[in-house]
Amino acid sequence: MAALTLTVLGASPAAPNPGGACSGYLLRQDDAWVLVDCGSGVAGRIAQYVPPERLRGVVISHLHPDHYFDLIPLYYLVRFGPRRPEALGARLAVYVPPGGREFLSRLGEVIGDRPAMLEDYFELCDYAPDRVYAIGGLDFTFHRVQHYVLSHAVRVRARDGRVFVFSSDVAPCPEVIDAARDADLFLCESALLDASQDEPEPGRRGHTSAAEAGRAAAEANARHLLITHFRAGEQYDARHLAAARSAFVGPVDLAREGHTYSVG
Repeated sequence: MAALTLTVLGASPAAPNPGGACSGYLLRQDDAWVLVDCGSGVAGRIAQYVPPERLRGVVISHLHPDHYFDLIPLYYLVRFGPRRPEALGARLAVYVPPGGREFLSRLGEVIGDRPAMLEDYFELCDYAPDRVYAIGGLDFTFHRVQHYVLSHAVRVRARDGRVFVFSSDVAPCPEVIDAARDADLFLCESALLDASQDEPEPGRRGHTSAAEAGRAAAEANARHLLITHFRAGEQYDARHLAAARSAFVGPVDLAREGHTYSVG
């Protein structure tokens, strides 16, 4: 059995970095690929690694455009591309937060004047935080975390017991620490340079700085911290790394688009 790997398709915040794409990550074990988030600019990069019709599933952490907008281009890739292998099912399974199926129906009505448009080629499923979902041989659980809208950290357990966790967009909160507990690879957003860029009231915050990501990784006893959703550039990269490493003694890296990371 091959190791679980993560390939970064997009690591930008909502305002994309030059030449970058928004949130999008490919998990792979053996010949099974699952896409986590499908933000702006991600769909066109999928085929560099796997034919879109061979995806086992798509998981959306929350319904901000930089995390789901390229579901529309992905729909057209599946619609006009080769037929999905019979063993994978006629429609691509897309797991969305509670209320997401209805939300995407409204989007389909706007785009194609037909609420069920996306369901011609997507099997839309509202996930629940109290269930385990088997997708491509991996076990997914969803953990509600603090953000401006309903948002879920994504915890994935491979068959060999290794654990990958994606924070989603999140403010510092106990729930993200619980979700990341003992993760072999913790992919954590760091949209802020410092906390002053967010709401002053802690309960109204929605994002994390690299220093706060480091503290969350330390409290969760994660093994490897991968910073994502960050403002990139020579003037920022060293600052993100130094801030995270000031709080977390384990390995810390910045997620680089096109790079593949081993989980564990």
